[in-house]
Amino acid sequence: MRNRSLAMLASTMLLIAACGSGGASPSRAPATSAGGATSAPAATTAAAATTAAAATTAPAGTSAPADTSAPADTSAPADTSAPADTSAPATSAVAETSPPTSGFDPNSVSGDLKLAGFSAGNVEDKLLRTVLDKFTAKYPNIKVSFEVIASEYAAVMLTRLGSGDAPDLFYVQQGYSQDWIKQGVLAPLDDLAAERGFDASAFYPGFLAPFQADGKTFGYPKDSSILAMQTNDAMLEKASVTPPTPVDELVAAAKKLKEGGVTTPMCFTNEYARAGAFIESFGGGMLNDDVSASAIDSPESKAAIEWYLTQVKDGLALRPKTDIGVDWCGQAFGEQKVAIAFEGNWIGPYMETTFADVKYTVSAIPMKAEKGTLSFTAAYGISPDAKNKDASWVLLSYLTGKEGMQEWVNGGLVLPARSDVDPTSERQKSYAAFAEF
Repeated sequence: MRNRSLAMLASTMLLIAACGSGGASPSRAPATSAGGATSAPAATTAAAATTAAAATTAPAGTSAPADTSAPADTSAPADTSAPADTSAPATSAVAETSPPTSGFDPNSVSGDLKLAGFSAGNVEDKLLRTVLDKFTAKYPNIKVSFEVIASEYAAVMLTRLGSGDAPDLFYVQQGYSQDWIKQGVLAPLDDLAAERGFDASAFYPGFLAPFQADGKTFGYPKDSSILAMQTNDAMLEKASVTPPTPVDELVAAAKKLKEGGVTTPMCFTNEYARAGAFIESFGGGMLNDDVSASAIDSPESKAAIEWYLTQVKDGLALRPKTDIGVDWCGQAFGEQKVAIAFEGNWIGPYMETTFADVKYTVSAIPMKAEKGTLSFTAAYGISPDAKNKDASWVLLSYLTGKEGMQEWVNGGLVLPARSDVDPTSERQKSYAAFAEF
């Protein structure tokens, strides 16, 4: 199975250009933080790229959550702007750290901290503030305020990092993590981890790799998310259709739904953060398997893009904003304007809180040559100029450690980025089954 990342923004541009030549203009999907996530007004959590052979359970926002241009009050994916490949290179894992040698006591640390990030809206904000309340209960001498940078997250943060006005701790989206590392705006964390006994060996290598360079780690993943297919139970049943498994079956199902009165069977967005899952399924991708060259112009990638555009031309799929008049495919699916959507685990809380009566099934992305999908992640980073590095470390190590990440995952919005943290709900587990770590 191919579980890839959005490795280069150039492919998004290629897809947009292709859509334009076919009469389609670019549209954006909603932004959510799951680590996940896709091109939103603010940063979007880009996908973690892994090329594995068999699915594993338990992995991305806001953190999905990547930022996926979701409406402000929905929990759509977070920034997915083209992360680097995270196919778990052998050098990407961090060895288990040794016991603390400095006598560092987190309970002795105090101070006021500012945490900054992009957000998927009310659902995510509430969940994060709940986790921060638990942190404050454990470390009452450290007070944390959370600042949401609603748009242009990367640009705003770079300006503040350059001017010395950066928050103490902040989200780092996979798509631009390597650029930030090269620009020197992220503090290396390895020495702090080793001195203070932080076990980084539990992170899935594919989600950790985007935040590493030259043998150093500059951020620890906060969560993960993964794309899947959602199908409306009632609409499929009325058309005597079952959730399709191969791509050809998906097209046949869409045609049958349309013949049965469903105006728009599927919702597609013209961005790699969604179309990329089908490109992987066709055997193509942004990069080749050993990540040594571009593969977006391969015959397999071109065939996938042509197939994707054909569904729009044939009226079997439409774009959310331009064609359907909604903010993102999750909204179109919830309002039952489409029968099939291709979103990540972030759609779950949104559906539960906004469209609780809509019953649907979660399945794997339909395959062509092989199984394929995209996964997403983001990290927490610290500025080299952080004024209270000790308190920043205490918060970072809590949020990305086993205890804090489990609390975050328990909220139901995201999947874990650590092997010692488990998805708790049946819905989360259904998405985790499609992931490879």
